[in-house]
Amino acid sequence: MNWIKGVLFRLILLVLFIALFLLATENNLEVSLQFLSHRSPELPLSWWLAGTLVVGIVLGRLWGLVGRWFRRGHS
Repeated sequence: MNWIKGVLFRLILLVLFIALFLLATENNLEVSLQFLSHRSPELPLSWWLAGTLVVGIVLGRLWGLVGRWFRRGHS
């Protein structure tokens, strides 16, 4: 069962890599993001998309680690 999870995980990573590659080649328009009065530097759209993906993956992993940590403490 673990090998199926490993293969599935690698397949998902491959699909994400291909999608990011396509986004990077197609979305090279420079954009600036604005939140309230703060304005970001102009970067290609593909950089913003890849950055949000990486931040989402990191935050998801951290959320999972915190959840596991709490479950172990209450067991």
